Amino acid sequence: MFTAAELDFLRSQRIGRLATVGPSGWPHVVPVMYTMNDDGSLDFDVDGVKLRNLSREARAAMVVDAMGPRRGVAMQGRVELIAPERARLEPVRKFAWGL
Repeated sequence: MFTAAELDFLRSQRIGRLATVGPSGWPHVVPVMYTMNDDGSLDFDVDGVKLRNLSREARAAMVVDAMGPRRGVAMQGRVELIAPERARLEPVRKFAWGL
């Protein structure tokens, strides 16, 4: 799903901004540290509000960006809870800039 430039960028970063869907339908956005898997999915820790939201609604979005020069990748997908307080985002849509 990702180009070589996008994969290189995502592997060079460690923090993204994860948006989950709250019970009221409003987004909840928090920074998360992630690891990039060979298949293009991203793993990260979840607890508290993130965990409650993802247990209820698997749709989420994440943005990984960097300044100077401006570049980044925004993605949407479904999140699977893979272990206690650990989740995996499987992107289905993406948009990149500056790469």
